Amino acid sequence: MTEAEILANCIITMVGGQETTTNLIGNGVLSLLRHPEQLQKLRANPSLIPSAVEELLRFESPTQYTARLAPDDTELGGRRIAKRQATFAVLGAANRDPARFPEPDRLDIARPDNKHLAFGWGGHFCFGAPLARIEGQIAFEELLRLENWSLDAAPLEWRSNLALRGLTALNIAFTPGSVPKRP
Repeated sequence: MTEAEILANCIITMVGGQETTTNLIGNGVLSLLRHPEQLQKLRANPSLIPSAVEELLRFESPTQYTARLAPDDTELGGRRIAKRQATFAVLGAANRDPARFPEPDRLDIARPDNKHLAFGWGGHFCFGAPLARIEGQIAFEELLRLENWSLDAAPLEWRSNLALRGLTALNIAFTPGSVPKRP
């Protein structure tokens, strides 16, 4: 690898390891607050945490799109793409595709067959996905120990980065809970 490739990989690893996981947790908490029936379902059955993390990744993807350069001249969907032309895969839109996901705008923490694209696909699949999943699962397991979540009345402010969807802050109130930790 060239020095530029090594540097680019270090940057993408750092962003992927911090920014996207932060956004997964923040976007996920907001989604659960906006869908209290799903939060209650998760509280009633914490074994749904892995499924909930997958659905939260699909529903409010931390990464909204990714860009690539076409390796060769090709045609896709009836459109010509020239070699080295920039293309964008809009992951957030793909994760709401009604041809793939029944009722895509409905949050369902027990959604079956939830093969979303939040981590990309194929050769460009995020190599940090297993770590992000574990971090999300641990975060939501711990957050479920807090009771009476409520969203502050302040307006939500989304970050200006179009590729990475996340809030600048998420102010919530809660009370300490007595939910025992799972073994």
